[in-house]
Amino acid sequence: MKIDSVAHSEKATVGHAGLSLIGEMARISGLDEACLGITRKKQPQIADADILRSLCGLIAQGKTDFDHIRQFAGDSFFQAALEINRTPSAEILRQRFQEMSAHPDFEKKIQQCAIKVGQKIGVNPEVTTIGENRWIRLDVDITVFDNADTKKEGAAPTYDRRYGFAPIFAHLGGGFMVGSRLRPGNAHSYTSGTKEFIAESIQNARRLVEDPLLLVADGGFDSQDLIRFLLDQQTDFIIKHNRRQESKTEWLQAAKQHGHVVRSTTDKTVYQGSVYKHIRDVDDPVRMVFEVTEIHSTDGQLLFAPEVIVFAAWTNLKADEKHILKAYRDRGTSEQYHAEFKSELNMERLPSGKLSVNSAFLKMGMLVYNMFKIVGQDMVISRSLGLKKATRRRMKTVMNSVIYMCGRITRHARRAVLHLACPKPWYRFFSNLFCRLQAA
Repeated sequence: MKIDSVAHSEKATVGHAGLSLIGEMARISGLDEACLGITRKKQPQIADADILRSLCGLIAQGKTDFDHIRQFAGDSFFQAALEINRTPSAEILRQRFQEMSAHPDFEKKIQQCAIKVGQKIGVNPEVTTIGENRWIRLDVDITVFDNADTKKEGAAPTYDRRYGFAPIFAHLGGGFMVGSRLRPGNAHSYTSGTKEFIAESIQNARRLVEDPLLLVADGGFDSQDLIRFLLDQQTDFIIKHNRRQESKTEWLQAAKQHGHVVRSTTDKTVYQGSVYKHIRDVDDPVRMVFEVTEIHSTDGQLLFAPEVIVFAAWTNLKADEKHILKAYRDRGTSEQYHAEFKSELNMERLPSGKLSVNSAFLKMGMLVYNMFKIVGQDMVISRSLGLKKATRRRMKTVMNSVIYMCGRITRHARRAVLHLACPKPWYRFFSNLFCRLQAA
């Protein structure tokens, strides 16, 4: 029976009342329609939607193994909160999801659900402002999923000498995810298919925001092919330059010739400036901003030969170098999004030995992650919850404060009411969000 309303109560028997929000967002995302016709039901009493909603409920609690469903066998609250007819067994959950992942359109459909939940409810991404211009950041980067001591398909040595996978992600400013793809551990940042992934992520981002996008990526994505593509797409970008075999001495000479001193002490001199370089099949030269640091001494000891540190980045922006360099260095926040996804949602150790199943499971994680972002942005707006002032809420905060909120369900006159046992401000927050989701 579907929950019709929410009420406040001093009594509670269940500690994961927040799953009711996950159930509502699963409906809004179109998850039920996305799985229609995906499999031939061998257990007709368990719908495909029940399989995917059950997985959403597990991932929302940081439970990323199919066997974790066993503890919810016969749990009427779990079923009512997620609006599922019957909780599948661990064996059925694994087999049916494996069958779904073999469908060629399944991953694309789940990713579109992850975007649709943002479209229907609305996202408030962080804005990058330089002068009178404003952009929405689109951070693209890879991370490492450590799956050591396993024999999973696609797991391989990574660039930092671990063993596992090297998935790629695309986040809007503030963390809302618009793209994810699982890749073997030995895949290079800009490997085959990366340009198509970035193009798809840009398209998804433009469905969510109207402001111009600013793509920010590290030196692993330094490719003339990608720069040409972004220029053709009229997408602004800042991509760190990979110096490869370029001489630091030549960079220092270029800094003295084309740059200006922004800081000078007895220990070091810092130059900032821009140079323009031609790339293939592009008529006009492309701007490269740089910051070159010449270190004369360390710990008061004069160096025989100065140490030179070079940073450079490709861009098509016309802003001052200091603003462009600052915008790039703000990308460190995207590493925190990866950490939350891997550790706080517990998505690092993927559950299957098959690459296709793990790839589809990553898309399910993307969907739940975006659901958490929706809850988190409402928590930021609500100032009466007693939390520290912040611009975003971590996955762990959302999970502990909302998903694990205590409650109980009562049924009367064909209605199901969720009673929450929590302070009044939290009840108002939960109730307002629940009503907004019902209306979406």
